[in-house]
Amino acid sequence: MLNFRIPSLLLAVVLVAASAALPALAAAPAGSQIGNQASATYADGAAVTRTVTSNTVITTVQQVASLSFTANGTKTVSAGGQVYYPHTITNTGNGPDTFTLAATPQASTFSFATFVYYADANGDGVPDNAVPITTTGQLAAGQVFHLVAAGVVPPTAVAGNTNTMLLTATSGFAGATNATVTDVTTVTGQAVVHTTQSIDLAAGPSPSTSSRTITITYTNTGNTTATNVVLTDLIPSGMTYVANSGRWSVTGAGTQLSDADSTDNQSGIVYDQGVTVANRVTAKIASVAPGASGTVSFKVNVNGSLPAGANAATLVTGTFAYHDGAAPVTASAVNPVQYTVLGAAAVSLTGGAAVPTATQGGTVVFTNTVTNLGNTTDSFDLTTSGSTFPAGTTFQFFQADGVTPLVDTNGNGTPDSGPLAAGASVNVVIRATLPPGASGSAGYAVQSNARSKLDATQVATAANTLTAISGNTLDLTNDTAGPGALGYGPGAEALPVATLPVQPGATVRFTLVTANGAGSPDTFGLQASTDVNFASQTLPAGWTVVFRDAGNAVIDNTGVVGASSQKTVYADVTVPAGAAAGTTQLYFRALSAATGVSDKLHDAVTVGTVRALTLSPNHSGQVVAAGTVVYVHTMTNAGNVLEGDGVASTGALAAVDAGPGFSSVVYWDRNNDGTLDPTDPVVTSLAALTGGTNGASTAAGLEPGETARLFVKVTAPASAVPSTSNVTTLTATLTGTIGGIAAPAATAVTDSTNVIASQVTLVKTQALDAGCDGTADTAYAVSAILSGAAPGGCIRYEITATNVGPVTVTGLVLNDATPAWTVYSATVPAAVTSGSVTAPANGAAGSVQATVGSLAPGASVVLRFGVRITP
Repeated sequence: MLNFRIPSLLLAVVLVAASAALPALAAAPAGSQIGNQASATYADGAAVTRTVTSNTVITTVQQVASLSFTANGTKTVSAGGQVYYPHTITNTGNGPDTFTLAATPQASTFSFATFVYYADANGDGVPDNAVPITTTGQLAAGQVFHLVAAGVVPPTAVAGNTNTMLLTATSGFAGATNATVTDVTTVTGQAVVHTTQSIDLAAGPSPSTSSRTITITYTNTGNTTATNVVLTDLIPSGMTYVANSGRWSVTGAGTQLSDADSTDNQSGIVYDQGVTVANRVTAKIASVAPGASGTVSFKVNVNGSLPAGANAATLVTGTFAYHDGAAPVTASAVNPVQYTVLGAAAVSLTGGAAVPTATQGGTVVFTNTVTNLGNTTDSFDLTTSGSTFPAGTTFQFFQADGVTPLVDTNGNGTPDSGPLAAGASVNVVIRATLPPGASGSAGYAVQSNARSKLDATQVATAANTLTAISGNTLDLTNDTAGPGALGYGPGAEALPVATLPVQPGATVRFTLVTANGAGSPDTFGLQASTDVNFASQTLPAGWTVVFRDAGNAVIDNTGVVGASSQKTVYADVTVPAGAAAGTTQLYFRALSAATGVSDKLHDAVTVGTVRALTLSPNHSGQVVAAGTVVYVHTMTNAGNVLEGDGVASTGALAAVDAGPGFSSVVYWDRNNDGTLDPTDPVVTSLAALTGGTNGASTAAGLEPGETARLFVKVTAPASAVPSTSNVTTLTATLTGTIGGIAAPAATAVTDSTNVIASQVTLVKTQALDAGCDGTADTAYAVSAILSGAAPGGCIRYEITATNVGPVTVTGLVLNDATPAWTVYSATVPAAVTSGSVTAPANGAAGSVQATVGSLAPGASVVLRFGVRITP
C-alpha cells in the first residue's frame, strides 16, 4: 500500500458516459431481435399472379465482450520515489460489463515496492484519494473509464534500473476477453524537482477584504543539485499584483524581493513581476540541492465587480523548468490555484401601475419588475402581504406573459423568479381575482415581496393598488333578449324553455343570446352540460356541442360584448348515429372569466326512433375443387333500438349460392376470437345471438350499436373446373314495427369465390452458423434462436416453396432480404435447388431473389442463404 499525502499525482479511475449516433453497420446490441420473413410470387394454372408469405423467424442477439485499454507509458523517477501513469479503458462490447484490473511485472532490473490503481473523478491523472481500486465497476456499452497506476520505487534501485509492468483489464462477462498496456519506468540519479502551489484563502468576496498570498513550493527529490530552476505564475485578469510583495523562504519573510529588475541576483534568486513577461511573476533560483525545498510567495488583491464562483479571472496558472545536472528539463505546468468569489445578494422590486377600476368578480393585473442587484445568480421568492382587497380575493404570480404560472424553482415551496443572473431583471405578473359579490370604491392595496434565496435577509417590497370595483349582470336566453325571451331572468329554469327534435347522426341548432348588463365590456365563456350545476361538463356518450358565431366559425366564448349590449351565438348539438330515442335535458351556461358572473339556460333535445341494420364487407376468394373458404362479415345495429330479439322485432339470416354444386353455411363467432371453431354455432336468426363471451352478444338480438361477427363457409363441388365462379349472398331481414317505425329494407353482402388450379405454400426455417463457415450448426427449424447468436456470427436461412395444387405453376419467384442488424454472407453463396439466384455483395445488405420458373404439382424448391450479424 502506498503511504503518502494526496499530492498532485495519485491515480484514479473515473466513469465517463459517452454516446454516439449509431453507424449504418454498428454492432447489434445485446438482446436485440433479428426478425425475418420471406415472400413468393407465381402464376397459377389460370395465369393469375399470386403472392404468398412465409412465417417469421426470430434470432436474439447475444452479448459479446470487447474493450480497449490505452496507452503505454514511459517515465523516469528517483530511487525511493513515486511514479504515476494515466490510462483509459473503453467498453467496446455490445452490452454492460465490469473489468477487473491487474498488474504483472515483466523482464525488469528492479521491482516496485507497491503498484496499485486509484480512482480519478475528473480524469486529470490526479488521484482523488488514497483508496486503491481493483475494478472499474459496471460500464455500459461505449462508456469510458480514466485511471492511473501508481508505483513506489524501492530505495535500493540504482540509476539505469528499469521496470516493465504489464497492466491487464479483464471482462467480467467473458473472462477470456482482456486488453493490456505496458508501463516502462527508468531510475535516474539526477535531480528531480516537484512543484505545487497554493493560495492562503480559496474563497472570499470581490473585492477581497485583504490581499491574498500565492505560495509556490518546490522540492528536489533527486540525487544531484538542480540548477537554473525557473518558476513562473501568470496574474489573471481578476487579480492585481501587490507591489514589492515577493518573498523567498531562503532569504526570509522580512526580505523583500525586487519586482522591477530581471537581472538582479538577490542572494541566489532573480525575481521580477511583469519585466521578463508582461503580467507574470518570474523567479529564477540558481540551485536547489538534493532533498532541499523552499517557497516563493507573493500577494494579490482580488478585483471588484467579479461574478461569483470559480472562473478564469481568478485562476492562477504557472510553470516550472530546471537543469537536472545532465540536461535541461523543459517547462511543465504546476497545478493551478483557484480563488472562488463568494456571492453577495441584493434585490429591488418595482410595483405595478395603479389600476383605476375592475369589474365585480373580475381580475386585476399588476406587472412588477424584479432586479438582481447582487454579484451572482440568485432566485427570489415572491409573496404578497398586507392586502386590503375584499375577502375572498386570491393572488397568483405569473411569468411576464401573464398566463404561465410562476413555480418554485429553488425547492422551498414558494413561487419564485427563477434563476436571475447578476444585474438581470425579470417582469412578473400578479393576478388578483376578485370575489363575484364584492364591489366598492374605497380603494384597495396589496404589497408584493421579493426575498433572496441566497440571503433571506435581503427583501424588496412594492405596492399595488386598485381604486374601485364595479358590479355586473348577465342574461342568457333563446332567440332574442329582454323580457318575454325564452329563459329571461336568472337560470337555470325548472323546465326546458326550448325542446328541439333531432334524428340519430344529425345536428340541431339552438340560438343563444347573451346580454351584458354591466357598465364595461366583457367576454363570456360558453359551456354545455347535462349537469345543471356544471360540476362537470357532461354530455351523453357520443354527443357533441359546438358553439359558433354569426360567421359560423367555431368559438368557445362570445368574444367582447359591449357594456349594456348583447350578442347572438349558436350551439350545434350533434347526436351519434346510435343515440337512443327519447328526450335529454340540456343546459347552457355563459360565464365571465374576468368577473365570475354567469347565467344558465335550460333546453332539451328529443331524439327520434331510427332502425338500421348493416352487413359488411363484400369479399372475394379462391378455392380448389372440393375445397372450402371462410368469409368473415360484421353485422351492426346502426339504429337506436333493440332489433331481432323475437319480441320487438325478428331478424332472419340466410345465405344463397348462385353457382351449381356450391353450398354455404352461416356461423356466429360466439366466443368472439375471430376464428371459426367447433364452439361457433350455425345461426339463421338474430334471436340466436345469445350466450356469447369475450364481448359477443349475451342476449337475443342486437342492442343499438352492437355488432356480431358472422362466418360464411363456402364449399366448392368436387367437379368444379378452374375459373368456375360462385356468388354467395348473405341477407339479414328485419320484420315488425317499433315506435311507429316500420322495419327497414333487408341488407345483404356478397362473397365471390373462384376455383383455381393450384396453390403454393411457403415455409421458412433457420439455423445458427456461429463460425460463419456456411454450414448450419443445428437442424433447420421455425423456432426462435435464443442463444449462441453473437455479433460476428452467422444465421443460415432455408425457404421451401411447395406446389400443393393439382397443376403446374409458372413464373415462380422467391423473395427474401437481409434483416436489420445483418449483412449478406457469401462464405457459402445463396443457392436454390432449381433456378437462379441474385444476392447482395458479401458484407452488404439487400434482397435475395430466386427465379424458379415452373413448379409441378407436389414439387418443392428450396432457397438457402446466410447472413452475418453485424460485429
